[in-house]
Amino acid sequence: PSLLFYSSLCPLRPSTSSVLPAVAKLVLVHFHWQVSQILDRYKSNSSQLLSEAQVQPSSTCRSVPTPQSLQCGVCLQLVRRDALLALPCQHSFCKTCWEQHCTVLVKDGIGVGISCMAQDCSLQMPEDFVLPLLPGEELKDKYRRYLFRDYVESHFQLQLCPGADCPIVIQVQEPRARRVQCIRCNEVFCFKCRIMYHAPTDCPTIRRWLTKCADDSETANYISAHTKDCPKCNICIEKNGGCNHMQCSKCKHDFCWMCLGDWKTHGSEYYECSRYKENPDIVNQSQQAQAREALKKYLFYFERWENHNKSLQLEAQTYQRIQEKIQERVMNNLGTWIDWQYLQNAAKLLAKCRYTLQYTYPYAYYMESGPRKKLVRVLGIPLIFLKLLFRKIINYKGIQRKMRVNFFLVRSHVLRVTTQPQLCIPT
Repeated sequence: PSLLFYSSLCPLRPSTSSVLPAVAKLVLVHFHWQVSQILDRYKSNSSQLLSEAQVQPSSTCRSVPTPQSLQCGVCLQLVRRDALLALPCQHSFCKTCWEQHCTVLVKDGIGVGISCMAQDCSLQMPEDFVLPLLPGEELKDKYRRYLFRDYVESHFQLQLCPGADCPIVIQVQEPRARRVQCIRCNEVFCFKCRIMYHAPTDCPTIRRWLTKCADDSETANYISAHTKDCPKCNICIEKNGGCNHMQCSKCKHDFCWMCLGDWKTHGSEYYECSRYKENPDIVNQSQQAQAREALKKYLFYFERWENHNKSLQLEAQTYQRIQEKIQERVMNNLGTWIDWQYLQNAAKLLAKCRYTLQYTYPYAYYMESGPRKKLVRVLGIPLIFLKLLFRKIINYKGIQRKMRVNFFLVRSHVLRVTTQPQLCIPT
């Protein structure tokens, strides 16, 4: 033949009901696997559907050079007739140029989305056209993995687990922002955006917040700053626990990690350190003053966000120490694993409460002033109570039964607060 076409003719012919599998996959990806809608549209106007999916050339596609032309459209070299390849758009190029084109794109991580090399032509290349052009089985395997990734990511009911090197695919009946956990690597994430689970903050807001936190102009010095000076003796102190109640190892001064105020003066209002106080006259001040106030507000919420993040890491170490203590007491016949189960439950609940509270700060940062902004303050109270009770559980012996009862009372209060409708991810 003078010109070698993909599948000899256009792979999708509207006059027939036959669609090649490789092309059908591209159609499904383009329309996010909405099979019923695709079938309805294919029956009513197949040409329009296939053109929209960029698997069939549109009527405005420019004509192809005559078969007598033996010049490659890319390298402009004269080649043998059997060395020219073309898609249904009939833009012909030599096999070497096709191979280089596909190889470069696959090495860049492209699966679905490799299109014709001709200018202003967006016709997609099916996998059975690309695979024979790729040199070596290793590159072909990469291309197949990229295709699988793109097939899954385009499906409205599927998501790849974001865990490191995890091949699990998560399927849900109703695609929305929801908490999912991988059965293989235990990764917990939001199904809609594949970011770590972030209720009560919605997906667009958490993306804005994480982008803002990644801006070195505002946060570089604060992300790395995990130490503060004692407000009494000025010795440098590194936080080694999850609680904000700090005691200087040198002068024994008790103070709040967040505001550096005397812990005794906090009284019953120690949760005020998690409540940002806005300047009511800021709108009447200069732009410089407004900029300083905006930065102050951001740093207020970021510092508390980062504080909870570090506390979660430290409390994970605390949980490991609890496991070791339980093992030691069980080995010394001081009860069974069941007897000490409430300690593990308390540590897990404390971590869950802190995790939820951490994600209220981006939510509060972007929230307009009003009654709903008191959410952070309301959530902080049961967490503090739970932390105080958890300390008693750890430090006192011989009152396990009493502490267990108190623990479940606080647990019910925490769950009642953290399951209010206001905490659900906005739909």
